[in-house]
Amino acid sequence: MQRTDQTTPWWKRRHAQRLTNWRQKFKDTIELDAYADPGEPIMSVDDNVLSIRNAAHNIRLIYFLPWVIGLWLCFIWIFNDIKPGKTETNYAVHRIAIIDEGGRTVDSNEYNLHVSMLGEEGKVTWATYVQAIMKYGDESDKKYLIQQLIILGVLAFVTILFTFLLIRFPRLADIYFDRKRGIVYTWRFGKIAACRFENLGLREDKIGLTLFLYGESKKHQSGYWPTLFGLQPTGKAHMNSEDDNTFLMAQLFAFMDKGKKAVITGESFYRPQPKTYLYQDKKPKDFDSRLAAILAREHELPELYAKHTF
Repeated sequence: MQRTDQTTPWWKRRHAQRLTNWRQKFKDTIELDAYADPGEPIMSVDDNVLSIRNAAHNIRLIYFLPWVIGLWLCFIWIFNDIKPGKTETNYAVHRIAIIDEGGRTVDSNEYNLHVSMLGEEGKVTWATYVQAIMKYGDESDKKYLIQQLIILGVLAFVTILFTFLLIRFPRLADIYFDRKRGIVYTWRFGKIAACRFENLGLREDKIGLTLFLYGESKKHQSGYWPTLFGLQPTGKAHMNSEDDNTFLMAQLFAFMDKGKKAVITGESFYRPQPKTYLYQDKKPKDFDSRLAAILAREHELPELYAKHTF
């Protein structure tokens, strides 16, 4: 199904267009059946509302998790590589034995360095190693040790930070298609985005679909600006084809035009949310009044997303 011109690949086009431009095309060419499970990314369907999972739910597994695993592996490898242990202990014992047997004349610093490294337990640990180098080591040893500690400290900070973000990253709100009111709405990190279904913008991307809603924005003088939300028609981060996009859009039109019976066979449908999240993005305060303020001016949305690239 061709939705734009032939001269530029669809994944390189940055301007959005109204989703409703394709309503008649879907009616004329697609016969859609209702199912007990309408498939991902649809999360729930009832008499008035159909909700779709935001594509951002894959951010943790696709992006954050590999980084966290990689950082921990890197940190452990570097830590084990530079930490003092058996090799340093054996070397210190060996040097002290040579000095004690008179095999070599050295200044007191070298002798004290090895003795201090061994400590009371007779083995080199991080505490004794750092203390010995900083007290008895020469300048090059001190400089090298400080560089190692800085590298290890920075890596530890980044690793812990990414781990915290992975754990703390909330399950983002679904995108709600309200048939009764004819609107689409959602929220993200305390900011609400919404529009009437007839003004909803759409763009096809490599990952699937991008929806354009009118959202609250502190960066713009008006206080509002088009806000982008990704959809993955197969529920996966990759391998979303144009046919997958078409099927999902057909389901949205069917629900908004005909109701739940055009999408599901039962009285309602609910897909359990993933249990891998410890937090969820809570619904903002004063939601109804803020939603009304957005809907009072969302007619500006189509002109904005048609003129600007995002």
